[in-house]
Amino acid sequence: MPIQFPSSMPADDSLSLDQISHLFPQLENIQLIGTKGPQQIFSATLKSNFAPVILRLVPTEEADVFGWTPEFVIRSRAIVEQSHQGLLRVYEVGQAGPFTFIISAHSPYPRLADMEKIPQIKPQAALTIVRNLAEGLLTLHRKGIFHGGITPKQITIRPDGGDALLLPINIYPAQPPVDMGDFASPEWVTGAEPAFTPGMDIYALGLTLYILLTRTTPLEAQFAMPSSLIRCSDEVDAVVSRAINPSPRERYRDMGEFITDLDKAIARPAGGISVAPATPSVQPAMVLNGPRKGQSNVYYYLIPALIVGIVLTYTCILYKKDVAKMRSDYNEQVQKANEAKADVVRKANKAAKEARHHAPAVPAVPAPAASVPQPPIPAPQPAAPEKSAPHVPAEPGEINWSVQPGVKVRQSSTRNMLAAYGPEKAVDGNTSSELSDVSISATGVVEGKNAWFGIDFGAETNRPVEKIVIYTPANLTLLGTMEEFKVMLYDNEKNVLAEKTFTTTPSEKSTNISTWKLNSAVKARALRIESTSPARPLALTEVEVFGPEEKAEPETAPAPEEVE
Repeated sequence: MPIQFPSSMPADDSLSLDQISHLFPQLENIQLIGTKGPQQIFSATLKSNFAPVILRLVPTEEADVFGWTPEFVIRSRAIVEQSHQGLLRVYEVGQAGPFTFIISAHSPYPRLADMEKIPQIKPQAALTIVRNLAEGLLTLHRKGIFHGGITPKQITIRPDGGDALLLPINIYPAQPPVDMGDFASPEWVTGAEPAFTPGMDIYALGLTLYILLTRTTPLEAQFAMPSSLIRCSDEVDAVVSRAINPSPRERYRDMGEFITDLDKAIARPAGGISVAPATPSVQPAMVLNGPRKGQSNVYYYLIPALIVGIVLTYTCILYKKDVAKMRSDYNEQVQKANEAKADVVRKANKAAKEARHHAPAVPAVPAPAASVPQPPIPAPQPAAPEKSAPHVPAEPGEINWSVQPGVKVRQSSTRNMLAAYGPEKAVDGNTSSELSDVSISATGVVEGKNAWFGIDFGAETNRPVEKIVIYTPANLTLLGTMEEFKVMLYDNEKNVLAEKTFTTTPSEKSTNISTWKLNSAVKARALRIESTSPARPLALTEVEVFGPEEKAEPETAPAPEEVE
């Protein structure tokens, strides 16, 4: 008598093992190991090759809860055909009886989510692990298949750091991005990108690399560069910082470009003597499986490897010089940009003053009683600011002191910050918090200390301040929303000249704007923005400090020469 299957799942969301075994005759040793809502998860063994596998079952009529639609099944069958050393094998995806199912390989290694079970991994091993995962995903990207759901639960790592495997299928495609935690890219959380992209997978792998290197998240480390937490090279900092940049435009555009920079970092993982990158495991397999007729086969592979190593070493030396030069020139570039912006503002103000000074006087004409009053003649307007000018422009006669030459910016974090969150970001003139145009200075939480951000105008250049405008992100995935902070103005002796506390509220817009207009101009040496609680970080999009333009000392005309 054939076994009867119910048209839908029973109340306890389970079927007997006999019924499951009847549906999947290719499996044996089937054991229930967990459930997630209507989904049941079983361990089993393939009869064909005795490989351990995981069987996931969802009633087809409830499959939409997880996003297991017919389109998902068709798309996932393309993954079944893929095989790579960095990817867990997916053996079968389809429907059986009342169920939609996925059968995938079962890795014996601990998951990245169980980091405490994994000892500290050396930088080169961490880089090699992520490169292997990236190479596996590249095989899918080339077929137009993007994962979009990489989380620590889907990555398993051998305890010695020698190997890692990623489940190449997003088993919960319908889950909210927030369920992915920090591994969800900002553009996916905010909905700026409604479809999966290569950049989302790169973001997740970049975060994986950061965690493998530092054993913490960027937020917990106050957005510090890996080199400030462990011994690693500038190449490692560069590849991590770019991979997890919150702006998709600043991130790697494709997985191949990401892999290229990983290879450069693998060549010099700790900033010491260059070493050849780890050779993909495909080549050793060719040596082991090939005929052995003596040591000539060893040299056959060794000589090309040495040549590649020498070329990579030379390339990395040049790359190191480029990175050092980029870093040394960065402040100079910021200085030039600030000077250019200040010059535009000065010229606009000067043009406005001259226009008002030379404007012809218009005599007042008495209007007849029955006539219609004439509109006033508009005063000449200053030249339009450039595209990157602040959203709240300076009024005539005012200047933005925060972007003037010689201004220094600092914040409470003394570590080398990830490029996307550096202190200069809050005085670069970009007031946008849009993820496509990120410009943020972030200062994390330190136990017992309030986070702060400061602008120093200089001891000899105290500035008259009469208006302060602060832009804060309304909601940023990694930082949350700024809630309460205070703004203070100091003199040369660090005495507080004026202060005010602000409380921001969540906004539907991307940016909150807080404005402080002082009753009269205050001559200040520095400005400081400080969180009111050690538990709250600071996240600033832009800080603008306006004040009256200081008049230059009048030039003394030279005495006329005596005529003999």
